[in-house]
Amino acid sequence: AGAANQNYLRGLGATAATYGEGWVERVRRLGRVDAALDLAGSGVIRELVELTGDPRKVVSIADLGAPEHGVRFSGVSGSMPEALAEAADLISRGRLHIPVEKSYTLAEAAAAHIDSQAGHTRGRRVILI
Repeated sequence: AGAANQNYLRGLGATAATYGEGWVERVRRLGRVDAALDLAGSGVIRELVELTGDPRKVVSIADLGAPEHGVRFSGVSGSMPEALAEAADLISRGRLHIPVEKSYTLAEAAAAHIDSQAGHTRGRRVILI
């Protein structure tokens, strides 16, 4: 994550490192990497396999080219109602928190889309209807 999000990630219990040039070495200095989940699809699959030592220890939900490196791509599957019920249960038990960074009116939907494309957000963007 970016420098501005390091404390936030530590607060979630993560061992944080900044991205950008040299990120692989920074992660390597933190210790052994047991597994990796690619959520961004930013072309780092090869490096994640290098860090974990095994393509079976890497999963991507964002890089359609992951299988070319022996990495599992996990797209949309399963039951959406079951997934929503599980999320609601986790939220009600305080086990899942989804931060909202900014709310928009329906009239501001275009601005919400533009903002979401900029990336680097810490929470969801919500359109209030």
